[in-house]
This record gives sequence, structure tokens and C-alpha cells, in this order.
Amino acid sequence: MAGMDTAKRNSVLVVDDEKLNLEFLNNILNPEYLILTAKSGTSAIDIARDYLPDLVLLDVIMPDINGFDVLAVLKKSEITGHIPVIIITGLESAEDEEKGLSLGASDFIHKPFNPEIVRSRVRNFIQIVNQIRALEQFNKIQAALAAAEEKSKFFAKMSHEMRTPLNAVIGLSEMILETGGLSGEARDNVEKISSAGDSLLGIVNDILDISKIEEGKLEIIPVEYDTAGMINDTISQCIIHKRDEPVEFILNISDNTPSRFFGDDIRIKQILINLLSNAFKYTKEGSVELNVSCTDQKTASDDHAEENLINLVVSVRDTGIGISRENVKILFSDYSQMDLMANREIKGTGLGLSITKMMVNMMGGSISVDSEYGKGSVFTVKLPQKAASAKTIEPEVIRSLKDFHYHTNKKHHGFSRLTRVTYPYANVLIVDDVITNLDVAIGMLKPYRMRIDTLISGQAAIDAIREEKIKYNAIFMDHMMPIMDGIEATRIIREEIGTEYAKNIPIIAFTANALPGNEEMFLSKGFQAFISKPVDIKKLDLILKQWVRNEEIEKTMADQQIVVTGGETIFDNRTGNERRSGKKDRRIGLDRRALAEKIDGLDIAKCLDRFNGDWVVLMQVMKSFASNTKPVIKSLKEVNTANLANYAIIIHGIKSACRGICAEDAGNMAEALELAAKDGNLKFVLDNNTAFLEAVTKLAACLDDIFSEDPEEKPIINKPRREVLLKLRDACNQFAVNEIEAAMKEIEAFDYEEDKNLVSWLCENAAQKNYMDIAGKISSLL
Repeated sequence: MAGMDTAKRNSVLVVDDEKLNLEFLNNILNPEYLILTAKSGTSAIDIARDYLPDLVLLDVIMPDINGFDVLAVLKKSEITGHIPVIIITGLESAEDEEKGLSLGASDFIHKPFNPEIVRSRVRNFIQIVNQIRALEQFNKIQAALAAAEEKSKFFAKMSHEMRTPLNAVIGLSEMILETGGLSGEARDNVEKISSAGDSLLGIVNDILDISKIEEGKLEIIPVEYDTAGMINDTISQCIIHKRDEPVEFILNISDNTPSRFFGDDIRIKQILINLLSNAFKYTKEGSVELNVSCTDQKTASDDHAEENLINLVVSVRDTGIGISRENVKILFSDYSQMDLMANREIKGTGLGLSITKMMVNMMGGSISVDSEYGKGSVFTVKLPQKAASAKTIEPEVIRSLKDFHYHTNKKHHGFSRLTRVTYPYANVLIVDDVITNLDVAIGMLKPYRMRIDTLISGQAAIDAIREEKIKYNAIFMDHMMPIMDGIEATRIIREEIGTEYAKNIPIIAFTANALPGNEEMFLSKGFQAFISKPVDIKKLDLILKQWVRNEEIEKTMADQQIVVTGGETIFDNRTGNERRSGKKDRRIGLDRRALAEKIDGLDIAKCLDRFNGDWVVLMQVMKSFASNTKPVIKSLKEVNTANLANYAIIIHGIKSACRGICAEDAGNMAEALELAAKDGNLKFVLDNNTAFLEAVTKLAACLDDIFSEDPEEKPIINKPRREVLLKLRDACNQFAVNEIEAAMKEIEAFDYEEDKNLVSWLCENAAQKNYMDIAGKISSLL
């Protein structure tokens, strides 16, 4: 056995009282296996228990205990019962063989030994042992993967449940701040609410996605940040933990602290919030103290410190319950909460400090603790940061921070709507099988004055890119669509069309699947960017600037440039053109206040904000939802095992449509049904589908009733004009949404003595985006 890697070999225990038999079997088997030997039944039992061989070759006739008795002992033991045993014997009676098999023997090898038979039978059983072991290992791995997947699903659900109230907190606080009229103290408190909501919303996905943390996928993203603003945001969020306890909060900031740093301020705030919230939670009386200072990193042991890199030193001192010496050793372990009996009334997951240490390490810093049980603790964090300014925090700013009167130039001070630059030279294609989602996207993109085309399937998008009738600057591609999803459509565009245009056109994933990790998945599948539904208008604006904007073209169009600011379209006076502003200057056919009161189940204020305050666009989207959701609902009435997968895709689209118009309750119901359908839970779907369909039908009917009010009186002509129908046909052939809308407005501006059925058919199919059907119909008539 010398010189061989015994760790990789299976082991065989050979039991025989005859030395020659042991040597013979050892010579036969030794090259392949690690051989253990025993000359008695008693020692065989001991060796089997201590070394757990993969196979036992057991003689029957032995002086102390015979082989059958040894076999019985081995098989009764929980430790050795699984080890296969081959009887080696000179006995040839059927009764002996039957007895051995009844006691659990796996096989018999008769003496005198045939070397090839011995090798073959041992090899067969070792192979079975290894296969069983591999299967057990595979099952363990599968179980671990399943557990990890379930954990990821749980945290994804938790993340969603937390984001929902956080969105409400942020949205409502911003609405309050926008309306104005608050007293100084009230405005300050609402700003703190909004700041806390922003901070939590920025970190909640990473905190709750423990799998992302465990896999080392948490990113440090350095940016230039305002030091005083970072400290103020931290204090504003943590001071609520003080409650009504007699605890004094003390803030000390060294006058050598730079006013601006370059680093990941989101993670630094998260670290400080964890430490401060713990200090307040575990301190019933006395004080909590936050100290901020800086030290020159060049004085540290690192002789190669980067220029302008200094240590931001933050310590949190409290007079709380302290930590025992034993618990300090496991303080930064996952899910640990010190002194559980003493802390039984304190809420928390126990994850804060382990996450804190991980982030400190990722930033190249250090964290230490000095604590005395019963008297308090001091946590000290050192983080290398690059100074982004030679100026230090001014004394008056430090005083304001210490008095909790510091204000940063937040978005709420002088709040204004998003400022846009328009791209009239650009063409974009939106692909989504849900018509309302298309109309929501069109409404949000309209202020950019681009040509916007829409398609309702992945195959249609492939055909449009292959034909190149229109060259698009970007495609917004939905993920979940029937027949062919967005990922497969993108793959075909990238890999099978073969043109440079198809290989390089920016494709942006446009999906309601916003789970952590999805963005990386889409980017790996040929997409350039990712935006989740419901769409954040600021993220949409950033994506357009990155993937659609062409500054070279804009230089040649400088005299025609349009900037949209605060809901108004402002034109360069040199163009001589008059244009309508984004504000309402024509009737939308309804009283806005009455509209907001009549629609039950919709957040009108939130939806209006999504469309940058444009009531006209909002009404178009609402009308689209009312007309296009009803036929889709009909397809969901009959659900069974065979169509459950398709049901999940359709309900996914309705979920996006509901949330696109801020019908959150209906959207949440749709999400629950979608998840159940994906999990194969037909019972849940059948139990809840009817209630959902009734709720959405009621919503659509309510919108229909509202839009049917105050009908406009139209002039009457004989039939639709030929030139308008030709314009509509050509626009449909090119999927030109703006031109289609313009032609349909011309058609709908009149009532007709003839061809009324044609007009109603055109209206219905235009709403359904059946553009090729319209083109074919008009061609057959003209």
C-alpha cells in the first residue's frame, strides 16, 4: 500500500482465522482497495464499527464467534447495518447458504478461491456501494438546492411585501411635500419620513436576499457623496429607535472631516444604522454617542496607501446592557443575538452585525468592539475613503447636525417634475402582448416625441427587425409572452437574423419580473438594459439617455431642440413653431375631481404622477384598459390542468396592466393567482379566480361608464375619406403608432351615414393593435 493514495480507494475488511487465506485475498485485492484484516469474529466487529469499511468478506468457521453470529451482530447495529457482507466459506450445503442470506448476507464466495471470481464479485459490490453513495450525495445536493431555492422565494416574497408599504410611505410623503403649506417642523418630519423610506428602499433587496449575500454578489458602488448629508440621513432614520426612553443622543464630529467623500454612502449608512439602532435598542437609560473623525491612512501600516485615501473613523458608544466576553467571540456570526434571555423583549433578526462586518470587509475596513457586561459597548469602524474635496465640514453645519436642524438640498426643496430632452429623430419599438401595457409605455414615452411602434408578439418583432422597414434605435421587449417569450425572441434576433443591425440594436427588457438577480440574467441573454414594471419614469429617462439619445444628431438639430420641463414643452423661439404645453389646454371630456372620486380601486394621484401630470395621456391609458382587458378576461374563465401554464402567462400580463394604471389591489390579486398557477396550485386558482375576474370586470365597467358621459357632438359625413383610409393603411403596414393614432383621430372626428360597421371595426382593431388586419381590410376595400 505504500506510495498509493489510500484516501481515494474503497476499503474491504477481510475476516478469516487462516493466515494463508488472508494473504491470498490481500494479494488479489490490494492493488484496487484498501485492505483491513481480522483473524477473529470479535476483532472483526470492533474494526467494522471503528473504520466502517465499504465491504466485508466474512469467514464462517472461526474459533471464538462463528461468521453467522458476527453477521447477525453487524446487521443489527445502526452503525454497521448498511455494510454489505459476502460470506467466504468452504461450506456447500443449501441450508448454510439459506441461513447466511436470511441473516442479511449479500453473496457467497466458496473456497478454494478463484481469483477472477473474487475480483469480479468484490468489484460489483463496490460499484453498487459507490453508486448508492453518489445517489445519496446527489439527493443531499438536490435537497440543499431546493432549500436554497425556497429560501430565495421566501426572501423575494418578503422583499415584495416590504417594498409595497415603502412605496406608499415614499409616494405619500412626496405628495405631501409637493403640495406645500406645511409648517417648518411638520415639513422637517415628513422629509425625514421620505429620507428613511428612500434609504430603506435602496437597501431592502440586498438585506433580504440572503442568498445574494452568501454568494458574494453584494456590490460596493462608490460615488461622490455629501458627508453631512450622509450623517443627517443616518441620524434621521435612527433617532426613532430612541422612543421615549431616558436616553441622551450625543453627536461629535471632528473638524478635520472632509465635506465630501468618494465611496459607497448607501452601505456606510447601512453600517451606521445597524450600529446605532442596536445601541438604542439595548440601552434603557444613559446615552448613545456617535463620533465621526478621520485619520491619515499614510500613518497606518500600509506604506502604499493611495493618495487622498484616508480612514473615516466612526464609533458608536452606548451605556446599554453590554456583551459578555464569551458572546463577543460570536458577535458577528449569522443569526446570533446575544443573551437571549435578557433580550427576549427585543425584536430583530440577529443578522445586522454579520452583514455589517461583511460590508466593512468588502470596503477594506475594520470593525472592533470593546464591551463590559452590564455597563455598555463601543463599536469602532474604520473605512478607507477617498477625499473628494479639500474642504472640511463647516462649523455651522456641524452645529446644525448636532442640533438636528441640518437640511440638505433634497429633491423636495423646490420640487419639480422630471426635465426631459426630446428625441424627434429616434424610432423605438415596444413589444408586449398586453395592450394596456403598450398604451402605458406609449403614454410614458410620448413626451420624448419619438416615433413609437408597437407589436404584440416576439415573432412579429423578429419579422420587423429582419425586414428593416424601419430601423429602430431601441426595442423595449416584454419577457413573458405566449408562444415565444422575450428571451427567445432576443436570442433569434441576435443569433439568427445575421445582420449587424440585428446583432447590435439595443434591446431593453421590459418586465414585471423584478426579482433580485433577474437584471443579471437578462444582461447575459443579449439585453442591454433592464427596467421593471410598473415603470419608474426616472429610470426610463436614464435608459433613453443611454441607449436612444444620439448627441451627434442633436448637434445638427440644435435649432429645433425641445426641452420638456415640469410638464411643459418649451420650444426654441427660432423655430417659429407654436406647440401645446404638457398642461391641459383642451377638454378631456370629464371633470377631473369627479373622475378621481368615481373610480374605486385606482390611485389616480399616483397614476397621474407616473404620466408626468398629463391628464390626456392618463385618460387614453384608462380607456385602453377598459376596452382591452374585457376580451382577455373572457379567456380566463375556464381554467384546468391543461391550460394552467398559459393561464399563468395571461394573468401575468393582466397583473402588469392593473399595476400600470395603479389598480394595486387587482394587481396583487393577479400576482397571487400567477404564483399559484406557476406552482401548479389549481385549487387556489379555482378558489380565487372568480373573485378576481369580478373585480377587474367591475373596474373596466366603471371606466366604461365614466367615459360614456358627456359625448361630443360630431359633424356627419357620408363615409370615411379615401385619403384618410390610405394613410391609415400605410401607417399600419409600418407599425407607425403616431401616424395610426393621427389617422384614427381623423376618422373618429365624424359620424357617418354609411360604413358605420367599418368605422367601429377599425376602432376595435386599432385598440387591439391588429394593424396587419386593418391594412388587409382597407386594401380589400379600396
